[in-house]
Amino acid sequence: HCKILDDLGFEDYCVSLKDSDSEKVIDANRRFAAERPDVPLHLGVTEAGLPPEGIIKTRIAFEQLISEGIGDTIRVSLTLPNEEKGQEISVGREIIQDIRDGRFRSVPKNFLDGLNIIACPSCSRVENDKFVDLAQDVRKMTQYADKHKLTIAVMGCRVNGPGETDDADLGLWCGPFRVNLKRGPETVGSYSYDEILGKLKEEVDRFIADKHEALEPSGS
Repeated sequence: HCKILDDLGFEDYCVSLKDSDSEKVIDANRRFAAERPDVPLHLGVTEAGLPPEGIIKTRIAFEQLISEGIGDTIRVSLTLPNEEKGQEISVGREIIQDIRDGRFRSVPKNFLDGLNIIACPSCSRVENDKFVDLAQDVRKMTQYADKHKLTIAVMGCRVNGPGETDDADLGLWCGPFRVNLKRGPETVGSYSYDEILGKLKEEVDRFIADKHEALEPSGS
């Protein structure tokens, strides 16, 4: 893509390589910076999710990259109600200041080895303000599964939601009145905001039972 822009005579552009996985963000940006150090990079962990987990995911990527001199601009993406979106700026400034002062936060090696909830940053495409509450309720409801390696994606719109939930074990994408539940790329059904938590719990329980059965020795 950069070559296309170069061949067309564009000189003033910026590249952003994002993912909800901090390690993928680190790897992609390191490789790009090594190959094209002349092109500015915009850093971010997309769909990082709810605080504090979303802040930790973002900090992991920023600390590694910025301390290596990689990155020119940043974006912190957290799932927050509109009146609290300013927290993204505060978090970004705090991380930058910590890096500048040589303060790095220790993150356990097993962070996100279990339950991982990713959620989009509640942008203007969200058609129902219940989305943020739903993301928070999903985290509370699934706490009993926190030791299981399970990724749940909670997306707030029908623009990105259908595709960006495909890679999760279970996915929710929200419309104005109903929430669509997915198992991987497969659609399970469409439910009201009042129904969805119960339906999601059924799928979480099924996921755990299937994993347990797969680990059982044959003949036991």
